[in-house]
Amino acid sequence: MTWHVITLVGEADEYSPALNAAAPRLVTAFERPTHPHRVPNDVLAVLRAALAVSPPAHAMDLLYLAMTVYSADLRVNRIHGTDRWCRDFVLHLPVTNVDRWRHAQEILIRMLQFLTGDRWQVELRPRQVADESEHSAEHPVDVVSLFSGGLDSLVGAIDLLASEKTVALVGHHGAGMTNAIQADVLAHLEEFYAGSFSPYMFFVQPSSSGQDDGEKSTRSRSLLFLALGVALSQSLSTPPPLFVAENGLISLNVPLVPSRDGSSSTRTTHPHFLSTYAEFLSAIDLTTPIEAPYRFKTKGEMLSGCRSVDALRACAPLSMSCSHPESGRFGKNSPRNHCDYCVPCIIRRASLQAAGFPHTKYNIDVVTSPPKASSKTGSDLRAFSIALERLRTVRPSRYLFDILGTGPIPPSDAANYADVYRRGMEEVGALLR
Repeated sequence: MTWHVITLVGEADEYSPALNAAAPRLVTAFERPTHPHRVPNDVLAVLRAALAVSPPAHAMDLLYLAMTVYSADLRVNRIHGTDRWCRDFVLHLPVTNVDRWRHAQEILIRMLQFLTGDRWQVELRPRQVADESEHSAEHPVDVVSLFSGGLDSLVGAIDLLASEKTVALVGHHGAGMTNAIQADVLAHLEEFYAGSFSPYMFFVQPSSSGQDDGEKSTRSRSLLFLALGVALSQSLSTPPPLFVAENGLISLNVPLVPSRDGSSSTRTTHPHFLSTYAEFLSAIDLTTPIEAPYRFKTKGEMLSGCRSVDALRACAPLSMSCSHPESGRFGKNSPRNHCDYCVPCIIRRASLQAAGFPHTKYNIDVVTSPPKASSKTGSDLRAFSIALERLRTVRPSRYLFDILGTGPIPPSDAANYADVYRRGMEEVGALLR
């Protein structure tokens, strides 16, 4: 089953591809406030309010692509794939420079397929722009840094601010409590670095189909996150670099057990995805550099090396790393507690222990009262236990083979990635022992 994903931009865009009436399709409409398939978002409103300009047209092309892919990823359940995982999509995408995008089309498809694990085709057509002049704001920003409200992005922000950089922090949120968490962390960060950073917290939430048939894996979220950062960077007179603060263990996301291999393991900040994304940006003439300064550090090493321990201790308890932060409500716990049994929670707790920081509030205690290995809540702990036992007596080359199995790695970086994978797993092992 092939899904046709049709992007409409502006009131005058009435494009409709010639498809069989039975062909599955998903329409995403932008700058169409009354359209039944509009994708609710405040991206342009936030940028115009803060900078009094809109991003250049070719940066908006990137944003429409990212919001469309994110919508398709959320709306089309993987059970519709032939193998109940890998879906087939055809993107019908309007862009301002079709020739430039055709030149980059092979890179785009390769990037999407690696990121989501799906099969993608792209049909390009011209997009009409009312005002083709490109605008930019004179706004002093040294660096744009992605800010999720998690611990890694918090360390990244503190390190930049402590080094006296002027920082634009870019966040994304949809429905749920993510925005409230981001706001609380930012408020405490303001106490230490008032006037040194500007927050841009964007809302993008694809509308529900009205049926309980959505997809929860959201593997494409980083595509949207990066596009928001690039759009802000390109809106400034001198586009600053975009920082992605993520530790190496999470970025590699080596499958803990064979059943999590392949497309079941997310690749949101995998080095191959980030390098392909940078290649794609260059091909469509967007000049924002992408930097991943912590790619060779574990989460514990990020905490230990933070440039301001005081700011980190004040803000860290408010940050959220959990995969399902609102699960506590079902057990009458605070919705802001960490579950302590998902992969990000276990890595977070191991890093706090390694760096000597106080623990977060958890719904359970995975060390003193671990969930049953056979239970759903015990599956990630069980996977870590199996992986740690497997790695206990292996030769160093095993770590290299494991990281190479996650996707292409530059030969010059392979040894460093293998070593950060080993050190990161040792942090987890020290917690669970």
